[in-house]
Amino acid sequence: MTKAKAINRWWGQFLTAYEEHAVPDDAQYPYISYNIAFGAFNDEVLMSATVWYRDTSWVACNAKTQEISDAIGRGGVILPCDGGAVYLKREPNFAQAYNDTSDDTIKAMLITLSAEYLTES
Repeated sequence: MTKAKAINRWWGQFLTAYEEHAVPDDAQYPYISYNIAFGAFNDEVLMSATVWYRDTSWVACNAKTQEISDAIGRGGVILPCDGGAVYLKREPNFAQAYNDTSDDTIKAMLITLSAEYLTES
């Protein structure tokens, strides 16, 4: 499995997940959009994802963010891929909430992770 596929599969276990430049115009809420940055052995890069909900309350968005945090855990999570693994860890400012100013029912939580690549290339 490629690095990109491993990362997509990991995000997809929580909600439908799209690479941030490939979110379809008709995407249905809730979903996750994520960016991806690549590296090779011992490279550590920052990545982010956004959890998107359309709701009048923050309850579901906050709960999903907590589920993701719990899945990463204090020690991070290792995603096997071709030629090694990707080691995801929470960043100190792990999650930040924001609203869409044009639609107050859209709730979004920006998640920040670091990814250490344990791969040859």
